[in-house]
Amino acid sequence: MRKLTIINQQYAPETAATGQIFRVIAEHLQKNGFSVTVVTGRPYYQKERSSSRVPRREKLNGVVVKRLWNTTFEKKSMLGKLINLLTFEISLLFYCIFRISNNETVLVATAPPMAVLCAAVGRFFRRYPVVMTVQDLYPDVLAAGGVSDERKLSYRLMEWAMRRSMQSCARVAAISTDMQNHLINRYRIQDVRLIPNLFPEIINAVASAAQKENRGWQEKTVVQYSGNFGVAHEYETLLGAVRLLADEPGILFQIAGDGRNYDRLKKTCEKEALSNIVFEGYAPLSQLENHLAAADVSVVILSQAFQNVLLPSKYYGVLASGRAVLLISGCESDIKRDIQAMDIGSFVNHGECQKLALTLLAFRKLPKILKEMGLRARALYENEYSQEKIVAAYQKLLEDVR
Repeated sequence: MRKLTIINQQYAPETAATGQIFRVIAEHLQKNGFSVTVVTGRPYYQKERSSSRVPRREKLNGVVVKRLWNTTFEKKSMLGKLINLLTFEISLLFYCIFRISNNETVLVATAPPMAVLCAAVGRFFRRYPVVMTVQDLYPDVLAAGGVSDERKLSYRLMEWAMRRSMQSCARVAAISTDMQNHLINRYRIQDVRLIPNLFPEIINAVASAAQKENRGWQEKTVVQYSGNFGVAHEYETLLGAVRLLADEPGILFQIAGDGRNYDRLKKTCEKEALSNIVFEGYAPLSQLENHLAAADVSVVILSQAFQNVLLPSKYYGVLASGRAVLLISGCESDIKRDIQAMDIGSFVNHGECQKLALTLLAFRKLPKILKEMGLRARALYENEYSQEKIVAAYQKLLEDVR
């Protein structure tokens, strides 16, 4: 069996999206010709399971999991999260230099941002091949979020380090067409494979009637946003539509998740006493299928500044659930191109609150159209974005490395 080391700061039982994504990839590869070791950190997203009780080394479904030391400050503290990243990266650097042998292949993600630099330094000494999958592109995502400035020396140094590290990789994979082009044009990576992101849970397309009835929503068109609602997800357009439809009893907005803009949207709606919107935390994984089934139309938001640096993974969950997609975005993206090509929903630009409200009113009058869009969304998921297709693409990517 080929030896493979996967590096990502989050891994099961961590609830972070990349941790769940790499759980699926690791377990598939372990069953298909690879001896997989996951190098990860101590959990700090998972509240109900203390990091002190998570073993430093264990085997989960055949995969060897090694947890390096890092601090575990809560993720809502920006300073604490930064310290968590830095302490993990220091531990990881030593691991890459001293613990990975030259007969292994390394698959590294962008959590933490400089993990690929640690892998590249280790490669210099140990001569193992590195494959990188770019989930969020750093430092570009920092500039897009207003956290850093491209003119700063620290930014330019980080960009240089990332470019050199990625150029040393045997393979690089991007999750979107726009990211792929950006890596080729700006980072001068010669061969960038396109592997769409993976939705880590098995979701069936469940009829909405029973789920809506359980909530007393059977007479309403439910507009759902589910998942992380952070700085990459502009909320003012959605808020504008909520205000415009405040007197429309047939449309209900359901917001489930967490994040900075989740908090801002909730605070504003509570201050204005808007009764056509409900806020819920993250849905438990065990209830995710039924949770997504309560929607008639599902919202995905991609702010224009983030066009080349990420793609919301929640999109694939929406497709899997068989729901029409409503994209709020001011840029081109694979999501928008899918909507146009496959007729699986609609889209509006940032700031088009009136158009968004009118679109939802039209959907309210045409439930059959919504269901047909949902059927096409599910078919698209099965044909292009299913777990089986994505993990097979990763397997081929790694098998091509010699």
